[in-house]
Amino acid sequence: MDELMNHIANLLGAVALIFWGTYMVKSGMLRTFGMSLRTALSHGLDNRFKGFAAGFCLSSLLQSSTAATLLVAGLQSEGLVNTLIAISCIFGAELGSAFVATVLSLNLAVIAPILILIGVVMFFHYTPSKRQGQFGRIVMGLAFIMVAINQIVVSTEPLRSSADLAPFFLLLHDYLILSFIAGMLLAIGCVSSLAAVIVSSSLYATQVLDYETAIWMVLGANAGSTVLALSTTMFASSVGRRGPYATSFFRALIIALALFVLSVGLPNSIKLPDNVVLFHLSFNALVGLLGLLFIKPLSALIEHCLPNIQNDPTIYSDNKKLFVQENFLSVGISLSVAKKNLIKEIEGIRLLWGDVDTLLRLNPNPGDVMLMRNKAAELVRLNRSLSLFLNRAVTPSLSSYEAIQWQNMKSVNGSLKSAVNLIDHTIEVINEGKCLKHLDFSPEGLRELRESHQIVLSSIETLHAYLSSTDAKEKKELTEKLLAHQKRLLTAAREQTHLHLLRIANDDVNAIETDALHLEIQSLFNRVAGLICASVNLELERV
Repeated sequence: MDELMNHIANLLGAVALIFWGTYMVKSGMLRTFGMSLRTALSHGLDNRFKGFAAGFCLSSLLQSSTAATLLVAGLQSEGLVNTLIAISCIFGAELGSAFVATVLSLNLAVIAPILILIGVVMFFHYTPSKRQGQFGRIVMGLAFIMVAINQIVVSTEPLRSSADLAPFFLLLHDYLILSFIAGMLLAIGCVSSLAAVIVSSSLYATQVLDYETAIWMVLGANAGSTVLALSTTMFASSVGRRGPYATSFFRALIIALALFVLSVGLPNSIKLPDNVVLFHLSFNALVGLLGLLFIKPLSALIEHCLPNIQNDPTIYSDNKKLFVQENFLSVGISLSVAKKNLIKEIEGIRLLWGDVDTLLRLNPNPGDVMLMRNKAAELVRLNRSLSLFLNRAVTPSLSSYEAIQWQNMKSVNGSLKSAVNLIDHTIEVINEGKCLKHLDFSPEGLRELRESHQIVLSSIETLHAYLSSTDAKEKKELTEKLLAHQKRLLTAAREQTHLHLLRIANDDVNAIETDALHLEIQSLFNRVAGLICASVNLELERV
């Protein structure tokens, strides 16, 4: 009994090592090439065959169809790939994962020690923050998978003669659905179908399981992979879920059909591969081929079931989508997502600042003012969510360039939070000092305040362009433009204050009624412009 428990422990340890090795390869690839892979996927995929090939290569590199699916879901959420391309990519990713399982099932353990040596030297010599260090991590992960697969083969051999486990394996043989469930649970537990396929292959090779039972376990592993695709993208946007949900639906139909055919018996004309791993590869090749064949009706169906709901651009409450798993596949991807949400936040500030102009010109009812302040509250929530997102995106493997990017974004987000709070206070001041009292600025005073308002608006738009730009020369020009806006506003404020005092001296009734309010608004405008300008951390940008 002790010897049996030792073999089972070795088997479970090998399965855990496969999980760890797969994770090391996936995380190393994403940290090293995450943004490059993302960029490559979002450009040049103009038909289903290119998408399928791209998904195949992506999954082969990442050693995980689940990671590939998350990457594709993220791209589709951002509108960088359409539904047809996303579906073809995921079908290709499933075949790529099966291909990797086939290659790794070969006896490659003999080269594992050399790979471990190379990986350790690269990882510690170059440090994890450098690309070469992450490449060492990838090499070690591959070696661990090879060692684990060899250990599974060795550990399953003694199970054949175990009297204690014989009833359990007999139960799997008599009730094939249990074999299917076992394969599915193993795939879900390891977040990969690789371990389940290798275990079932080894159990069949050592004659612990017969061929039919092993095939049912492999189909269960494929079902587990399908469940993973659904669960990991369930919190994505409706558009981002289209690819994973469509492929999962189609794969579930094919798996159900395969189980039915196996239950009633295969026709004599159909011969399955003798090798369990080859069956896994053949099954995914068949699913991919059929998927490409029916991809257009499948795309149309999923787009009908998951329509693209266009949200009001002034609403920012759905910030949970920031924290979906595909946004944390690598630091580069997280920073890219953070930057897009910073731009979204600035766009919201621009819209909110437009409401200030309405308050200057008119005296809207309290309900409209409340809606304006609700926008500010939503922006504060987005800002807070983005701050938490940036905190979560930090890892010890941040490169110096990524660390600078992260600090810049934290700086910008902090300044924007103060700017939103100040704009909200400005709305409150104008509402209480003018709108609720049904007062109006003098025509000259209104013109001057609107002129200052326009300068601040230009500053906000310049910051938006600055964050959207990737050209260093253009960003420098925009920085200078931002500083020029602030200087222009200060000069205009001094001149306008002088003119306002002259109007008071000339007994202008409107100027007298809004005297203190006029000066306070000018001060608030100057402070908002200062915060917008401070959003660009010039010192860090020069590093």
